[in-house]
Amino acid sequence: MKSCMRAFLFFLLVACACNTVAAADPVKSLRSDLDKIFSDGRLADAQLGIEIISLDRKEAIYRKNPEKLFVPASNNKILTAAVSLILLGPDYRFKTQVLADGPVLDGVLKGNLVIVGSGDPSSSSRIHPKDPFHIFKDWAARLKQQGIRAIDGDIIGDGGSFEGKGHGQGWAWDDLAEGYAASISALQFNENLIWIEITPGSVTGSMASIKAEPLPNYLYLVSRVTTGSEATKPRIDIERAKTGETFVVSGVVPLAGPVLLRSAAVQSPIRYYLSALKQVLMDAGIDVSNCAIRGMRGFRPASATLLWVHASPPLSELLSSVMKLSLNLGAETLARVLGLEFRGEGTFSRGKEVVEEALARMDISKESYSYADASGLSRLNLISANGLVQVLQYMHHHQHFSHFYNALSIAGIDGTLETRMKNTKAENNVHAKTGSFANVSALSGYLRTDDNEMLAFSILANNFLAARDIVDGVQDKALARLAAFSRKEHKKKGSTKSQKVR
Repeated sequence: MKSCMRAFLFFLLVACACNTVAAADPVKSLRSDLDKIFSDGRLADAQLGIEIISLDRKEAIYRKNPEKLFVPASNNKILTAAVSLILLGPDYRFKTQVLADGPVLDGVLKGNLVIVGSGDPSSSSRIHPKDPFHIFKDWAARLKQQGIRAIDGDIIGDGGSFEGKGHGQGWAWDDLAEGYAASISALQFNENLIWIEITPGSVTGSMASIKAEPLPNYLYLVSRVTTGSEATKPRIDIERAKTGETFVVSGVVPLAGPVLLRSAAVQSPIRYYLSALKQVLMDAGIDVSNCAIRGMRGFRPASATLLWVHASPPLSELLSSVMKLSLNLGAETLARVLGLEFRGEGTFSRGKEVVEEALARMDISKESYSYADASGLSRLNLISANGLVQVLQYMHHHQHFSHFYNALSIAGIDGTLETRMKNTKAENNVHAKTGSFANVSALSGYLRTDDNEMLAFSILANNFLAARDIVDGVQDKALARLAAFSRKEHKKKGSTKSQKVR
């Protein structure tokens, strides 16, 4: 009897010890919690690809379909930004040449003013100093300092640095009028888009008023927007005419509702750029009343004199706006600059070659992803969670990591993550890039655990029918759990085998 009792007690002690070890394994507990979070029934129809690794320990914390390919949406910008920062460097600046084709006599430029661009994206209402005209104002002051009070020729824009199509492969035709699908060009003003402000009428059934900014008279706007009841949900459609800069704006807005702001892509970016420049010169008192505006390629007459070269802010500053605000044109511009600088041709196809070669040096094979455009607007882009984490891991060890890390949105603080993960340990902690369009949500980046352990993660969701905020909420819940994770919560005698990162 005593021997049986001793055996029973021994069994209990062993069982308790095993349970203590299991319960004390914080990584196992974390994985169990993440399993529950990602098993949310509202995402039962979704395809999920997830990889989370400890950069400090080189340990895989969590993996779910990490090698399967997903449409990444704007997470594709992670590839573009990383390669651009590595190869161009944080101090790279876009150069714009300003030339005079003719002498200056009695304050009059007897010839053309020529602008030669290379893709400078900084004339934008969303990039510091948030005045899209600020460069042109500086140029007007310089012209006056050089004694130029009138221009007797034309204002010519040379956008020949970029060649090929102005849109990315696989961009949807019905996106092309939208500001986020603005055409790519070597001369850019206000991201090649114009903002349309829509204000409800004073009574139900009345027409809403619309106006364009920052160049009010550039577009011809046809308004078919009516004012509905206060309970009406706003609906706005923007259609662009096949030729010219004519837009038809239709839909309905609620009575007493806020002013709606929508962006539209201009048809002729270089003409838009030159129109803005001409307006600023006129406002500064330089007589350009007889100047035509013309776009030309390779315009370099022997008589042309270089007045100055304008340098943009450094790439490290511009990259922050591109990533935090997810500016598609900025990302597409970088790919073409890579082609121009390293292949002598400002096309996406040459830039793609440069990106693919750089990714190969990160041990990411060309067969494991599809880089169809630089911004992620194309649904032809494909990559795995593991591929994105490999890029994040590589950048973590790179000398320019701080610039890359600081360019990402910060949860609860800025960019596309400004309103997310508030009042959790992920707030002001997670640095990540979002990516979204219909049935696609992606979030990849870095966070620190409660122990200050640096993690890299990628959470990709495709083909879901749930509302976007539900998918975002699952991502946020998982990251909040990771941010609260500590290996010191339970000290265990045993240890579990870690999954090693490839």
